[in-house]
Amino acid sequence: MMRKMVIVMFGILILSSFASAGFFDWFGNITGKATSDTTTLTITVGNNAPVISGIQTISAQTPTELGVKNIVFNFNVTDADGVGNIDDTSASVSFERGGEVTRVNNSCVWVSDHAPNTAQYSCSVGLWYFDGSGAWTINVSAEDINGAEALNASTTFIYNQLTSMVMSPTALAWNTLSLSDVNVGSTNDPIVVNNTGNDINLGIDVTSLDLQGLTTTSEYIYAENFSVGVSSEGCSGTIMVNNVATGVATAIVQNGNNTLNNKNDSSGQEEIFICLKGLPQDISSQDYSSAGTGPWTIQIIT
Repeated sequence: MMRKMVIVMFGILILSSFASAGFFDWFGNITGKATSDTTTLTITVGNNAPVISGIQTISAQTPTELGVKNIVFNFNVTDADGVGNIDDTSASVSFERGGEVTRVNNSCVWVSDHAPNTAQYSCSVGLWYFDGSGAWTINVSAEDINGAEALNASTTFIYNQLTSMVMSPTALAWNTLSLSDVNVGSTNDPIVVNNTGNDINLGIDVTSLDLQGLTTTSEYIYAENFSVGVSSEGCSGTIMVNNVATGVATAIVQNGNNTLNNKNDSSGQEEIFICLKGLPQDISSQDYSSAGTGPWTIQIIT
């Protein structure tokens, strides 16, 4: 029992001696122990979204009759991360107006850099002759290479009103008639009135003139022998008066795409029919024409 106690006490004395001599320092100096290690570092650099500015002022524009008005202007895109961070292919513009088709160009082109952070782009957007008059919003957008988007819809321009028309045919003819014929339409009715501008809610007036005999020039088929209307059936239109503008009842011409050629409001067209109600009973057999008195005038009115 006493032997064991001595041994234990001795072991304790030895351990105590090592500790007092800097045992842990000694252990750390044992050959083969690592003397260095590595660490990883992570830094997140934020992306700055681009900003659109310097949108060129667009003056009031007048439609091109029966065509497209191409409107060209410039704008700037600024990116705090530098022009190299701007995606040149993303620059786009749309012209917008309530109730109208939005006109878009997604292929605006780079013009120049204004070092170090601003690039200038040019864009052309076409408005059709039938696009509505009034204020249109210029909506410009662009992105950087990280997908951050810039939008600017703070500016507008005025698209003017254009009142214009073309019609076809421009000459009417009738088959050979007898004095007993009534309610006879032209062989090439109707006259199609096309709105070639963007004005809306237009009426139609017809100014008629007496037709003069080509052989016996003292004889006439009078303007009052004709009627005008939007339907040929029954020749129930409005009776005309010589050299007086006569409104075509219920005729309304809206703006629209004439190439649709469907004769309704969406295509900006209206049809009118000229009807010979009857002939004066005392006229002779000959040709009668507007050549001597003057052509009839068809006009759109606001």
